[in-house]
Amino acid sequence: LLLRKWQVAIRRQLSRAPGPRQLENLSKTLAESKGSQMEVPGQYLDMKEPMPAQHVKVDRVLPDIEMADLNMACHRKIIIRGNDTKLYHFVVEATNSPYPSIGSSDERILQLCQLMNRCMEKEKQTRRRQMNLHIRSIIGLAPRCRLISVDRDAVPLMQVLEDYLAPKNMTADGVALKFAESVQKLSRTERDPQMAAMNEVADLLPDTVLLDYIRAQIPSNDKLWTFRKHLAVQYACQVLVSHALYCAPPTPSRLILSKLQGDVVIVGATLGFSKDHSKMSDNHALTGGVPFRMTRMMTILLSSVGLQGGFSAAMGAAAMAITHPHRMLKHHLYSLLREEILSYGFLPPKPGQALEKARIDHGKLVNYRAVECAGQVEKRLLALSPQYANEQQEGQAGVVPLNSKVLELMQSALDPVKQIHMPCLWHPWV
Repeated sequence: LLLRKWQVAIRRQLSRAPGPRQLENLSKTLAESKGSQMEVPGQYLDMKEPMPAQHVKVDRVLPDIEMADLNMACHRKIIIRGNDTKLYHFVVEATNSPYPSIGSSDERILQLCQLMNRCMEKEKQTRRRQMNLHIRSIIGLAPRCRLISVDRDAVPLMQVLEDYLAPKNMTADGVALKFAESVQKLSRTERDPQMAAMNEVADLLPDTVLLDYIRAQIPSNDKLWTFRKHLAVQYACQVLVSHALYCAPPTPSRLILSKLQGDVVIVGATLGFSKDHSKMSDNHALTGGVPFRMTRMMTILLSSVGLQGGFSAAMGAAAMAITHPHRMLKHHLYSLLREEILSYGFLPPKPGQALEKARIDHGKLVNYRAVECAGQVEKRLLALSPQYANEQQEGQAGVVPLNSKVLELMQSALDPVKQIHMPCLWHPWV
């Protein structure tokens, strides 16, 4: 927590820069590129056949370079004006990590999201609900540099909490620090100190913080109802992808919400592998954590109707669409997971073993592990599919809801005991 306080202080200092930097001082080539034939990045990421003749060209890059906060880090943001007079916002993300390929895990998750959109277009139940997952563009420029498209109306949940606490001269990490101190103090007098500390935080942060923030942006009730409906569907699809790939529940800084449309994006997610990358593993579930983020504030924002209706139905319908036998899900998962396992590097050869033989053995091992992991992911998706549940219940006595697995997952995520067992910097109250 003390290190996080320094991190927040440095980020605030960067955000209080005197003004945006000028592009001509950073790159004269981009500053002078006006009316070029260069295309706006991110137009080749769609599953459809590209049409370069209809692609938007870059009219110019705007001269002001601002700072953007993304996933608890400050990055430079550039704005490109296309020849269609629209503005396209991109964040330039660079890393000095010695393993740059590990940072492309969210790009592989993006590939699965694109596959899900393609499957939902072909399935009757999802097409009738007009389900389509919002996807951000990620364009690699170099092994350690890439462009990420951002929505100017998007805001992380952490920023909503910071805006609410700013008039009280408090910070979100300050609330987490207070929670940790309260647990230590109440451990001497209370039987359940974590729940007692959670009640103290509830007195400080009301359940309607997120709902009040959205209501300030969307004043009319009919638009608010449309926002909630769209949010429930989008978040259900994002949860399905994250849960299928054994990703940890996102922190508030990694869950970005569009405050006007209701689109949801999870940034910085990593696939859940065991330590030796031999199988998929739920490390957060093994410690008694929640399967995905569904805190009290998000429950109030979605409403009980949105949870029991839109969220659960969309999650089951998306699982049924992507697990259709004609979609060849396991083949796509195999290629995706094989790339992920290969990105963790090559094991050194054993003493006395030839390098060529070691590479062949490593390739066979990676293929075997990718097949096993793809089977785990497919099994988890099938468990949430109502069609698969209907096939399993044929000939059995008793009636069980077809989305019983989805309801069990939601019940586990809504359990306050499991929520308070998450790390305090996960902010189980947001």
